[in-house]
Amino acid sequence: MATDQAENVVVNAGSKGNYSITLDRLSICYNEPNHAYVQKTCGLLVNDHIQNSSPWLKVTKNPRYEVSCLISVPFKDGPSKHTVCFEAGPRRPGQASYRLDYNPAKICESGFDDLTVFLEGIFDPDVVGFYRAGKVTRCDIALDLFGHQHEDFIVRSSRLQKHGVYSDRHGDVQTTYLGTPKSRRIVAYEKSVPGSLESHLRLECRLKPGFFGFQVAKLENPFSGIGLIPADFSETTGIDIPAQFIADSIRIGGLKRALRALDPARRKTLRQTFKAAESVLPSLDALWASWPETLIGFGLGRHLGAVPVVPFAKAA
Repeated sequence: MATDQAENVVVNAGSKGNYSITLDRLSICYNEPNHAYVQKTCGLLVNDHIQNSSPWLKVTKNPRYEVSCLISVPFKDGPSKHTVCFEAGPRRPGQASYRLDYNPAKICESGFDDLTVFLEGIFDPDVVGFYRAGKVTRCDIALDLFGHQHEDFIVRSSRLQKHGVYSDRHGDVQTTYLGTPKSRRIVAYEKSVPGSLESHLRLECRLKPGFFGFQVAKLENPFSGIGLIPADFSETTGIDIPAQFIADSIRIGGLKRALRALDPARRKTLRQTFKAAESVLPSLDALWASWPETLIGFGLGRHLGAVPVVPFAKAA
């Protein structure tokens, strides 16, 4: 499937109305118990022959790994190129033998096939087993909200207490961060539409779960507790403070800080109005139920636990 076809799969398998969910980044680390196999993989990747015959492959090294590969897929020329990172040969104690990092939403079907062929040719585990038994160290799940703009909403969470807001030089909201980089973080930003001047609001949940690949399909809804409160919710309060001032104060310092400078009467009114304001983001349970179908649409059904893997029967 081409990139636009991949997006159609996501919309069909993981969408409801003006919302869709996709897997936007995946990092998997795999430990190979046989060190000789790891060294063999490294030897294959630094071999002059494979580099000279593979213009889509760039091999270097870094402080963490003996071999760091940037793989441009699909191998043949096409409109939907994406760079995959594969690393092997850990330099530090406790570092995984292999690490794979890429954005599944940007890989077309032929690109995924090429990546699979490449992996099958350089290391010992079968590719499905690599994903299933590997530890997921980064998993970004994107929720696209078509027809919504970031500036129109206050993004809040009932579970993530820390937050930060970045604005452009005009003061318009660009990115909102909820949570911390070390665990679960929600990032809200404007997602541009390729080939268009239009954009929409995207909520991206960035997870560092540390569980096995086969458990990805069983993830609980990562967007639970997230709300989108209309930025103009305070216009009906009659407290004679511009709604934008109120919204910006809540975005930057939270509700309690915004209330601190008000007199008791206006403080009570604003608190009650904010509490009564309904999030435009509905329950996503029905949408999240299609998460396994989304993984299947990327060709990762067996790899990430959405489709059972039946072992081969032994010959009698």
